[in-house]
Amino acid sequence: MALGDGAREYINRKRAGLYGLLQNWAGQMEGYSKSHAPWTDRTGHARQSLHGGVDEHGGQYTLYLSHGMEYGIWLELAHGGSYAIVKPTADIHLPRIRQTVLDHWRD
Repeated sequence: MALGDGAREYINRKRAGLYGLLQNWAGQMEGYSKSHAPWTDRTGHARQSLHGGVDEHGGQYTLYLSHGMEYGIWLELAHGGSYAIVKPTADIHLPRIRQTVLDHWRD
């Protein structure tokens, strides 16, 4: 074992753990958005298509929540945002997400 192998292994474990942590948050945000979406369903497609996930590119992670329907943008922006759910969900969860990520790297 070369000098630094332990450090690389530690960082790789932390990065894998971070990915799992963010996947957990993606699921929580998806569930929250589906249960708290302020619109009245007509077909249920907009609510069903809300989805969260994590992308990793070059060591950078992106946690996302998105509409799966083309008209989702209108639910978010039209009528003064009264039907928005993506940004309100992010706003509610972001402080706790930030804290859990910081705690993950401190352990």
